[in-house]
Amino acid sequence: MCKVDHEAAAVTATAALTAAHPHLLQVVSAHPALEGCEQVEWSSIPGCPVDVSVVLRGLLDPDAAETAERALDWLVMSGPMSISCTMHAVVPYLLRLAVDPSTPRRNELVGIVLVAAALSAPTDPDNAWDLAVGGLEEDHPERALCRAAFAANAALVRRLLAGLHLDDGDRASLAQAAGL
Repeated sequence: MCKVDHEAAAVTATAALTAAHPHLLQVVSAHPALEGCEQVEWSSIPGCPVDVSVVLRGLLDPDAAETAERALDWLVMSGPMSISCTMHAVVPYLLRLAVDPSTPRRNELVGIVLVAAALSAPTDPDNAWDLAVGGLEEDHPERALCRAAFAANAALVRRLLAGLHLDDGDRASLAQAAGL
């Protein structure tokens, strides 16, 4: 089985972002969606190899947004069906960006939010399929942390639910993640 080093890929993707858009390293965003992101000690989060603030700033730059989104994907996913330990810390900023219609690549960010909601769902210990795909809940504390981040930002989740055309499954997943 092929195994991808997501941390190395995140470092590479972030380096590509900053090489193409070096201004992201110097500019602190005044955008309200990123309020507080500069104070997060990203390096203290296990498996977070880069300063996520740079990537988040890139999401607001129309010229850098696509490259920033690719870097973000590597940062917040630890595999094809699992979120990383960084996801919970990024959720509040993603939600703020997703509710802002002026955010470049907003639809793609909403997609990441929906993936985070779905993959943060607790596994049912009585469901063999659920366990095979998701593993034991106690082996994945990142899921509970992510649900807590959604719950702490339930007002933003409500705004998303009210403002977006989502299918019933996505609506239920997002509402469940936020405890609504």
